[in-house]
Amino acid sequence: MFKVIFGGIRMDFLAGGQEIGLNAVLETREWRQNYQENLEMQFPNKIVIGVKLNIPGPIKTSIYLKKMFLDGWKELLEQLQAASHEILFLRLFLDKQTGPEGMLVVTGKINQIKQLTILFESSFLFGRLFDVDVMSQNGDEYQLSRTQLGFEARRCLVCGRNAKFCAKEQRHTLDEIYRAIQKLIDEDNQKTDNLGKTEDLAEIAVTALLYEVVTNPKPGLVDPASNGAHKDMDVFTFIESAQSLRSYFYLAQAIGFEFAGNSLPEMFNQLRRVGVEAERKMFHATNGVNTHKGAIFSLGIFVCATAYLQKNGVYSQSTLAATVKAMLINLLQNDFKEVSKKPKDKLSAGEFQFLKYNTMGIRGEAAAGYPVVFDLALPFLKSTKGNINERLLNTLMYIAGHVSDSNLIKRAQSLTILDEMKSWSARFFELGGSQTVTGIQFLNELDEVFKRRNLSLGGSADLLILTIFVGRIEGTI
Repeated sequence: MFKVIFGGIRMDFLAGGQEIGLNAVLETREWRQNYQENLEMQFPNKIVIGVKLNIPGPIKTSIYLKKMFLDGWKELLEQLQAASHEILFLRLFLDKQTGPEGMLVVTGKINQIKQLTILFESSFLFGRLFDVDVMSQNGDEYQLSRTQLGFEARRCLVCGRNAKFCAKEQRHTLDEIYRAIQKLIDEDNQKTDNLGKTEDLAEIAVTALLYEVVTNPKPGLVDPASNGAHKDMDVFTFIESAQSLRSYFYLAQAIGFEFAGNSLPEMFNQLRRVGVEAERKMFHATNGVNTHKGAIFSLGIFVCATAYLQKNGVYSQSTLAATVKAMLINLLQNDFKEVSKKPKDKLSAGEFQFLKYNTMGIRGEAAAGYPVVFDLALPFLKSTKGNINERLLNTLMYIAGHVSDSNLIKRAQSLTILDEMKSWSARFFELGGSQTVTGIQFLNELDEVFKRRNLSLGGSADLLILTIFVGRIEGTI
């Protein structure tokens, strides 16, 4: 790239740009306001989005800045489409001397779209250089701030403090800001090189979901040979569900890879916000059937945390477990603090079991850093032999014999089912496991028992998915 030197500083991103004056900036501001107001009049019940770069100094555009804008524009469009917001109008203005801009009109609620655009600014590497305005004639929440929507204030690119205060007090020189931008670009170039050497975590996540559902025969669970105890779903329902979650896992990967803060619970909060939309997409794909709600939570965390660690070059099983634990340090307190006040018919299975049995369920497992996955399931998977189906069947039954499966407890309505499950697991391995005819016959018979008693190993299946995910990353499977 051709180099530009500004104040003795190398500024590659400004190469080819032309200086402009204040009048040009003011004229563009007036044009932008008129254009957006016209769109609001043409689409009175829709949401207008204006996107531009926020580049200080006399040079507002260049070849590199146009590319940066297009990368961010594409990312924003993908996030809007992933959230099922229909795009009614789209226009790009790449060659304006005041910098590239874009205008959109979309469907949806203004507060949801504001949250999505704030997440874009936070998760996209160059998001802090973007200025995204969300407008609507009929939007009651038009003036809601980032903090009112549950996000932290926008941080200064130079010092990390509140950007609004830094701008108001003019704390930083143009040279300092340019240095920060160039540093961000240099880091991106390095990250791109590193990312090219790693596998695509989102695709591995989808693969893990598909591997779990095709493994058979699984007692009480959906697989290609049986619907188990689930009359409202089959293997095709799970395939549709897994495909619908691909965009969510890409967002989870992006959040982890682009997260630049020090508070890992904030990274989890960003992930949880997009997880809500992922659940909606799942239910849409399955006609209202809950196929992967647990996996959206747990596998999303694993994808996000793994991306974060790979970015920093410190991935290992131990760092993954520690990072997950740090992300979820407030989970139990936040999720259970008001649970006793909730109406009984509004309680989730995990919340009900917490009140009745004082068990923490998947939240407790998650907050502890998933010890079942790292201390039991992964070492066991590594020790297994046979084909993939045989290895995963054995691993599932090993997990089921060592955990308090909240889905199993919910369906049995008693903790005594856990002792039964331990004995079933032990018997399976006494018969030689999945590599013997008697072991497979036992699983088929157990599937019939589960059907009659309406039992399912949904929690164990979710832990198997996590085990597959890590196993695929590390080459164990």
